[in-house]
Amino acid sequence: MDLATASQWAEVIGLVTILGAAFYSWIQIRELKKSRKSTATIALANLFQSKDWSPGLMMIFNQPDDLRNMAEMEEYHGENWNMAITIFTTWESIGAQVFHGNLDFQIVYDLFSGPIVSTFEKTKHLIFQSREHSGVEGDFEWFQWIAERIIEFNEGKDIPPAHIAHSEWKPPK
Repeated sequence: MDLATASQWAEVIGLVTILGAAFYSWIQIRELKKSRKSTATIALANLFQSKDWSPGLMMIFNQPDDLRNMAEMEEYHGENWNMAITIFTTWESIGAQVFHGNLDFQIVYDLFSGPIVSTFEKTKHLIFQSREHSGVEGDFEWFQWIAERIIEFNEGKDIPPAHIAHSEWKPPK
């Protein structure tokens, strides 16, 4: 084999190596994204076991509808105020994470659509009053954003609950 033929074979082998490395990198990036979404989903599901989160959610669901402002809400919840406000900050962070693509909307919808919309409907007058009082339009902006996206997603649809919609589902063999 002469030098010209050897150099051509070296170029071909180099090109195949580069293409193989690019393909392998593409596969690794896809797997990393799947792993990241899976980790985020598990973290979301773990909220239900949090010692402050679930009680805070129930506190908001059960609070009176006639609270006029955040100060009254804080006074009503007293020493448990931090558990109630944890719900607001949780929805706030979930909304921002969905917007930036770090959380999948469908997973958030499946796990939290009811609680997000219910807590927003129950407290939106408090959020709007807080914004008016503070002059900061950005108070709980991502909480409002995710609630409105879920409401829009539901509009005009008759979405059955999971136990009805997926009653025919069977575990993979």
